[in-house]
Amino acid sequence: RLGDLEKAYIIDDYAEGKDTGIIDLVLVGNIDQYHLNDLSRKTERYIKRKIRSLVLTKEEFEVFGPKLEGRPNFLVWKKQENS
Repeated sequence: RLGDLEKAYIIDDYAEGKDTGIIDLVLVGNIDQYHLNDLSRKTERYIKRKIRSLVLTKEEFEVFGPKLEGRPNFLVWKKQENS
């Protein structure tokens, strides 16, 4: 229900192992914002942290990607390519 997720990154403080209370995510793909917001709210209550998401299309990520390399980031999920 989330949509077509290509990649998911944790960036900035949590990627460096710092628990600041705000988890920054970069999600790449065609994401259903309604379901993302619903899942984020439920998860925030469960983990007692705030989740801040940046959703990018593959095309937008091609532009933003090089900027991500200069920031702490951790790839947490990547869609498997069909062979």
